[in-house]
Amino acid sequence: MMTRIIDQCLALDARATGIYSLLAEKGKDPGLRSFWLQIAENNEQHLVYWNQLRAWAETGYLDRIFDDPAKVLKDLETLTLRIDVLAEQAKQVGNLEKAFALAFKLEFYLLHPVFEQLLQYRQNLSEGIGEQIGYDRHVNLLFEGLYEHDLVTMELELLGETLHRLWQENRKMAILSNTDELTGVLNRRGLFNAMRHLGHLAQRNGNIAGVLMMDIDHFKQINDTYGHQYGDRVLKYVAATIRSDIRASDVVGRYGGEEFLVFLSMIAPDALKDVAEKIRLSVAGGNGAQQPVTISIGGAAGRIGKQVDQSLQLLIQVADKNLYRAKAEGRNRIII
Repeated sequence: MMTRIIDQCLALDARATGIYSLLAEKGKDPGLRSFWLQIAENNEQHLVYWNQLRAWAETGYLDRIFDDPAKVLKDLETLTLRIDVLAEQAKQVGNLEKAFALAFKLEFYLLHPVFEQLLQYRQNLSEGIGEQIGYDRHVNLLFEGLYEHDLVTMELELLGETLHRLWQENRKMAILSNTDELTGVLNRRGLFNAMRHLGHLAQRNGNIAGVLMMDIDHFKQINDTYGHQYGDRVLKYVAATIRSDIRASDVVGRYGGEEFLVFLSMIAPDALKDVAEKIRLSVAGGNGAQQPVTISIGGAAGRIGKQVDQSLQLLIQVADKNLYRAKAEGRNRIII
């Protein structure tokens, strides 16, 4: 199912490229031809993103992104029919205002949330969370083109502003679907999607993977004493400290409440404790909180077996038990 979804997205982007290329062919002004060709060429560059996502879909990495993939596929198929109508209309476009109106309508269709959700997922898992995706819809370029070619009308300006807001909202929603709004690290859903993907890579490469479960010590007391706003500051401080102390290829997420989980897809067993100790010392020694903050850490390492999900759950269970021991033995310590 996910492979069909990616193929449908790829086909939609290809149709969009064809429409922009057609507008370039019909343009009489060299500047406008260049403008439409630029958008068409930008669209072609999206191919690399869809091809990578398709490869992941074929291996099962994307199976849990959508709650109802059948509905997503149906929506995309309906969208394809609408864009096919636009492609026919593009053949008959006779003036610039109609060309821009058609382009804005095309971009409106391509602002379907599934596009942004898939590409945000790719961003989270491509060379770590830090990679910036170059996949942007062309709303800004179209808006600028209106002014550059003196084509601003009330209707087109309103349409452009509406599309721009929708684009920003879609991006925000896609980010929040996998990200904890308070701390900026992955939420539980995003974390498990990332772990499943990286777990398959670790299994394929025969790497040892590691899990670190972390809990802020006496967090309830911190909230009760200093208030929930201060508690939120502590959560953000701990999340930022963890993220700065791990590699770009590792992932960190808010597991729940005051608990965080780090997944390392390749780690030497002896090195796992070193990573944990680095994080523990950084949290305890940082200046991000007014009062001293410490964390307890439980860890586990092992190879990922054929049943990737079961192997991941086992690592989490062992790490969680070790975290419980670390808290029972006095907190601010590591058990692996």
